[in-house]
Order: sequence, then C-alpha cells, then structure tokens
Amino acid sequence: MVKIIIGVFQKKEDVTRFHKYRMLDITSLTKVGPFFSKNQAHSWMKELHAQIENSEVAYIPESDDDTLKWYGFTFEE
Repeated sequence: MVKIIIGVFQKKEDVTRFHKYRMLDITSLTKVGPFFSKNQAHSWMKELHAQIENSEVAYIPESDDDTLKWYGFTFEE
C-alpha cells in the first residue's frame, strides 16, 4: 500500500534534501502554494493528513527568513 508523505517548506533545497534522505521518487512529488502564511500552510498539512488514512507528516525545519513564502508538498512512498 502506498503511503503519502505530507509536509510544508519554504526553501526548495529542503524538499530536495528530504526526498534524497528518504530515497523517495522525485516524480511522485506534488507541490502546492504559495500559502498566505505559516498557519495556513500548517492547516493545509493537518487537514490533508486527517483525510488520507495512510499518510505521514514530514517536519522540515523552518527558515529564519520571514520573507520566504510557504509551500506544501506530498510524496508517495
């Protein structure tokens, strides 16, 4: 059964590093956003996680740069 990995990020490099670390197929990446705020991005992530039975939340560290926008992602594992 396929597991869906859900997360939010600010820097594209962080998602690239995450997918390589977890050895995920980059072709299964779906990006959404930008979101208006960190809270909106986290709400999206929590809602999607609640709706998808076989899912996992991935926590990627925040950037110190408050000017960066927030995006969401999913991967299949």
